[in-house]
Amino acid sequence: MQVTADCIDQTYAYPVIDAETDETVPVPHHRVSGHFEGTNIQFTIYLHADADKAQWDGRFFQYTYPTTFAADQSTARASDRAIGFALASGGYAVQAGNGSVSLGYRHAAAAAKFAETVAAAYYGSDREIFGYLYGPSGGSFQTVGAAENTDGVWQGFVPMVQAVPTPTSYNFNGRSAAELILGDKAAAIRDALLPGGSGNPYATLDAAESAMLTELHKLGIPWKAWENPDYLLGRDPQYYGAGLASDSPLAYDPTYVDDFWNLSGYLGAENSPFGERVRAELAEMGDTVGHRWNIAKRFAYRYQLPAANTGWIALDQFRKPDGTPLYPQRAVGEPGFSGAVSGNAAFDGTINGKVIVVSNLYDSDALPLHTDWYRKRVEAALGSAASGNYRVYFTDHADHQDAAPTGTRAATLVDWYGEVEQALRDVARWAEDGVPAPASTRYSIKDSQIEVSPLAVVRGGIQPTVDFVSLGDGIIKAKVGKPVSLVAAARAPLGGGKIVAADWDFEGDGTYVPGVVRTPRQIVALATTHTFTQPGTYFVSVRVTAERDGNVGAKYALLQNIDRVRVLVTQ
Repeated sequence: MQVTADCIDQTYAYPVIDAETDETVPVPHHRVSGHFEGTNIQFTIYLHADADKAQWDGRFFQYTYPTTFAADQSTARASDRAIGFALASGGYAVQAGNGSVSLGYRHAAAAAKFAETVAAAYYGSDREIFGYLYGPSGGSFQTVGAAENTDGVWQGFVPMVQAVPTPTSYNFNGRSAAELILGDKAAAIRDALLPGGSGNPYATLDAAESAMLTELHKLGIPWKAWENPDYLLGRDPQYYGAGLASDSPLAYDPTYVDDFWNLSGYLGAENSPFGERVRAELAEMGDTVGHRWNIAKRFAYRYQLPAANTGWIALDQFRKPDGTPLYPQRAVGEPGFSGAVSGNAAFDGTINGKVIVVSNLYDSDALPLHTDWYRKRVEAALGSAASGNYRVYFTDHADHQDAAPTGTRAATLVDWYGEVEQALRDVARWAEDGVPAPASTRYSIKDSQIEVSPLAVVRGGIQPTVDFVSLGDGIIKAKVGKPVSLVAAARAPLGGGKIVAADWDFEGDGTYVPGVVRTPRQIVALATTHTFTQPGTYFVSVRVTAERDGNVGAKYALLQNIDRVRVLVTQ
């Protein structure tokens, strides 16, 4: 359904204000909460406090997400960070949803339009109001649905960790297949890919395991995801309590399991080291109907190829040079989840407004490759106009979860919401003042992997880079009780601002201590010393922070990156 600024959506035609209060947390603000009569949708509007009304610059920021994860949550309530950022950025905040599931973009559009009438009265202004919608993962479905199917409700959009309507769940199934075949080798693969590692993740693998590892990454699963193998393989109980596999049969394809194990062309019957390994896993698991389904489903992506001209290059590894499938094929179902969540958006790239996508290079859920898939759709739909309306920023050292990582994950991952906040400010300036956002991150694609330059000046985008200086191969050698020098260099790209802070994690446990950046600059040299008291292998991290204007006291839109080095400490 197309929604315009002036239309009336009859489902959400009757907004009701339930309460107005003046709040002090997270910052002073005036809060308006209400609901749409006859629906389960609530909304909340967060306006500047009466004393701060002059800080409003005629805009609003609206976060969207389709589901809650706990009984006390509501997608109609904004986080403290979203409220504080919006008010600090010359906007009020809007959020709409409920305590369970709120799909599509229509409820968000209705809330945005009603909030404009509330804001106009509250601020005593008849100025034009500009709006910006943003959301991660499932919320990115809603954000793209709104970008393609609304006109004039919002002027800009920031889809985060962008999900797209894949023809099958091949990214999750591929990880599940890897869990089966590579689970016992995860630690060795990870170590090979860590700083100072061998660089050869195949060194300990047999023929079947090597085939699986190659297949996994040609699916577009980032190599960098091995930093956290438990999450990659679905073994992290915090996120995947039941794992990525199950014994449940495929109701839409009941004969698949027998074909997988018995017919020529299917892996379960294949005369190869890979096929032999799969059959050995079944024997170890226990040869039951449920376990046969469990294993067969993990490899279903091989037998459900979409049309060759639809852009799913990760699945081309299962085609012959002439484009025909290597293996027997079964029906490819239409993706149901993405359709419902996005409001049945076509994902054809016909965006209405400025769009900046923020996606992450460690993300094994919403693959970096999928961001490129949608970018190509936008460029095909808009032609030469795409460059005037669309950007992609890739964030290094960031995954799908933990926008503000804590604990040991902070040793390897950055707070990527800072990049989202800067993108929101940039998309607002772009839409309101015609100032183009900084250029997209430059990248190439090799074997379905998004590759970026280590050099900030080449990489572009808005994230800074930082690199340790070591004597060789990412390893520094030290002695117990002797100070070791740690040196790094950081640089912000054009449009990325200045480096304002540097922090050091000497134990590799996510505990940082402040370093020294005497004067914010685009390029800075960083140096410190540390004395290790015990022998062992340490992964030391340096984390740098950039800010667009070099403001060392800024709270939002902070751009971070990390580098790590392996330190071998001996007596």
